[in-house]
Amino acid sequence: MKLKCAAAAVALLISTAASADENGILFKVVLLKDGKVVASPSAVGEFGREVTVELAQTMKVVAVAATPNSEGHSLTAVKLSLFEGGAMQPGKEMSMLADLTKSPSFEYSVPGTPYRFVVMPRQVKLPDTKG
Repeated sequence: MKLKCAAAAVALLISTAASADENGILFKVVLLKDGKVVASPSAVGEFGREVTVELAQTMKVVAVAATPNSEGHSLTAVKLSLFEGGAMQPGKEMSMLADLTKSPSFEYSVPGTPYRFVVMPRQVKLPDTKG
């Protein structure tokens, strides 16, 4: 499979109503082949809304994180799909309850392939979009 990062399409979902003191979620995705980084796109979104990170004919990650609870933990879920054999393969679904101000990550080695996903969700401040 020939990977072309230049053809990457990254979804950036930020509400136009967001203010500078609102928190959001950053999903940093690293795709490795034989231990070497072949792609590392990121996307920022709002809590409770799906974020999709997709590289044409390479991979797709659909992720969502709930608003943190009173203890600061957020239920976070991802679906990881790899493009192989001319088609996007069925995705691996994973979830966790985590403090996104720390350094949690989802890590998944795709069986029968040299590929490994690492998805790092992080709580971030959303930019002020009011002009």
